Amino acid sequence: MSDADLDRLIERWAARHAPELVERAQAEALEEARKRLAARMADALVEAAASREHPAASAPSAPLLWVYGVVSAGHEEPAPENGVDARPVRLHRHAGVAALVSEVPRERFSEEALAERLEDLDALEALARAHEAVLATALERGAVVPFRLCTIYSSPDRLDATLERERLTLTAALDRLDGMQEWGVKAFLRAQTAVAAEDPEPATGTEYLSRKRERRDAADAGREATETVVAEIHARLAEYAAAAALSRPHDRRLSGREAEMVLNAAYLVPANGADGFRR
Repeated sequence: MSDADLDRLIERWAARHAPELVERAQAEALEEARKRLAARMADALVEAAASREHPAASAPSAPLLWVYGVVSAGHEEPAPENGVDARPVRLHRHAGVAALVSEVPRERFSEEALAERLEDLDALEALARAHEAVLATALERGAVVPFRLCTIYSSPDRLDATLERERLTLTAALDRLDGMQEWGVKAFLRAQTAVAAEDPEPATGTEYLSRKRERRDAADAGREATETVVAEIHARLAEYAAAAALSRPHDRRLSGREAEMVLNAAYLVPANGADGFRR
C-alpha cells in the first residue's frame, strides 16, 4: 500500500469517527471543568464556615451615622447634649458645611432593626422628639437645614459624598435661612356638642333612608367647612412667612390627643417678624 493510499484510508477513518471523538473530548472537558468547579466550591464553603466560627471578624461593627441636619461650617460645637437613644451629638465638617450627627449602633439602627422599631409608636415618638430637640437647640445658634427623621449613613465617606454633591444646594439654603425661624403649627378640631336626645325611630323605610342621607350630607358639609377654615388659617399664617409647607396630620395615637388634627404645617418666619406671626 502506498503512502497516498494510507493517507486516504486514515482520512476516511477520521471522517467516520469524528463525531465520536468530538463527543468524547467534550465529555472529558466537562469532567475537568466539574472537578475545578467542585474544588472552588469546596474552598468557598471552607471560608464561609470559618467566617461563621468568627462572626466578630466578618460582621460590620462600625457605627452608623444618624444625621439631624446641616449647619454652616463655622457653627459652634453642640453643647454636651444627647440625641436619639441618648447618643452624643457632634459636628461632622466637610465641603464647607457641617452635619449634626450621632453615632448609633448597627444592631439597633440597621434597616431591618429600625423598620421593626418604627412599628412601635412609642419608640417612633421618642426618636422624633430627640431628633427635633437637637434641631431646635442648633437653631438657637444659627441657621439649620433639617434632614428627615431616620436619615442614616453607613459610613463617614458616604456622608461626605452627599455633602460634596449637595454642597451648593446646602450653602444656598443656609444663606436663605439666615435670620429666619421655623415655626410649626398644629390645629385640632373641637369636639362637636352631643345631641340632646335621640331622634324617634323612623316610621317607614323611606324616612330611614332620608335621615341617613341627611346625616351624610351634614357630615360632608361639616368636613368641607373644616377644610375651608384650615385653608384660611394656613393662608393667613403664610402671609407672615417667607415660606410655608404642609405635612400630613398625625393620627391620634401619635399626637397624643383625642381631638382630630386638621393642620400640620411649618412656616419660615423672619426673626424680626416672629411677634406678628405669633399674634
